[in-house]
Amino acid sequence: MASESKRIIVVTGASRGLGLEWVTQLSANSENFIIALARNPDTAEKLKPLLGPKVVAVKGDVSDLDSFPKVAEEISKVGGGRVDLLINNAGIMTGTGAEPSTGISKSTLKEWEDEFRVNVLGLVFFTIAMIPLLEKSSEKKVVNISSMLGDRGFGQLNPGLQFSSYSVTKAAVTEANFKFHSEFKDQGFIFLALNPGFVQTDMAGELEAPLTPQQSISRCLSFVSRSTAEHSGQFWSLDGIKEGVTH
Repeated sequence: MASESKRIIVVTGASRGLGLEWVTQLSANSENFIIALARNPDTAEKLKPLLGPKVVAVKGDVSDLDSFPKVAEEISKVGGGRVDLLINNAGIMTGTGAEPSTGISKSTLKEWEDEFRVNVLGLVFFTIAMIPLLEKSSEKKVVNISSMLGDRGFGQLNPGLQFSSYSVTKAAVTEANFKFHSEFKDQGFIFLALNPGFVQTDMAGELEAPLTPQQSISRCLSFVSRSTAEHSGQFWSLDGIKEGVTH
């Protein structure tokens, strides 16, 4: 269990990609205690080397909404009954949601159901499950990973890029972020919808992304660290530009 002096941070989707990089960079700070949420910690080979006194893995699948009370109970036990920072990083792309040039008319009900369950429903209801733990913190900060693909301005500037179902889920994330802000701003919560940029991960596929995970998360962390209540409820680039999309 974490000591009371530590900053308790929960990262979802922590076994690979940007989630793993969040854990890697956050664990470099001795003041942080990271609870890394993974569907199967036993097979999370890239996460295992990070585990130790500063990083603990907790089994959690954001697509399994019924499991959230149990997961929250385990996080409370490991984190000493408090969460200071929640990073809702977990997300999936599937079907036309992972296709840059296939239109929305070719999408399937299954892909929409799968993506909405993880990217939107999982994020919303996992956040709700974490609220009682966040309420015990003086920081009360939630980072909801969105995407430039869910930004209307970016879509209008790049009409040839589709990623239809995924893009819609990320637009929903930015709106859910605002709704959380509207309800909890008077309690000192900070909710940030954050675009990490176009990053070289499995989700980028064969497209040539300009950012490494290390570059993306370093810039994201810089903004998250300096963010205040004035930033809450809005959609930000990784450099803290409002509703901006930068490389």
